[in-house]
Amino acid sequence: MASVEYLIKQFLSADKKHLDLSNQVLGDKGAVTLAKSKQLKRVKRLTLANNNISDEGAIAIANSEKFKNLAELDFYGNVISDDGVKALAESPSMANLKKLNLYGNLVEDEGAIAIAESKTLSKLRYLFLTSNRVRKQGVEALKEARSSTRLCHLHLDDLDDFIYQDDYEDENDQISSWDELEERATGSLNDAEDD
Repeated sequence: MASVEYLIKQFLSADKKHLDLSNQVLGDKGAVTLAKSKQLKRVKRLTLANNNISDEGAIAIANSEKFKNLAELDFYGNVISDDGVKALAESPSMANLKKLNLYGNLVEDEGAIAIAESKTLSKLRYLFLTSNRVRKQGVEALKEARSSTRLCHLHLDDLDDFIYQDDYEDENDQISSWDELEERATGSLNDAEDD
């Protein structure tokens, strides 16, 4: 990997408002170095897709005052989980964020709820959380935040693709053996014939 300062010189736009460091294998060490760079005070759009950045790197970016002008942050395809997302949701440096892409990370319900309940991310309009580990509780919190406040564009996995244990209120309703399955199938056929 080239030095972070070299990459900044190579990929920072002429107006110093956009930096795309996708696929540069930065990792957490590179993200921490990036968060300390003095050249990025004007950056409004930061793209860090596919860089193997985890919570440590996300927390460094979130807490860096260098990024207080960020309007778009793209962490597509990294390994950020709830702790990193909570730092983003709570950091005053992220207050101007309008677009957050966390597609393909390790975010679960706790991180999604942190975003949904965030007072700091009041300007957030676009949120991409597809291909994460967000399930029912997180999806419901985000949908509530979307309807009551700001999120205009919310991208999540379809809940119908998942089966939740708590969807089965009666544990007796679950089939536990082949015999029980055959018995229920026979019973269903008999009920259908009676109608």
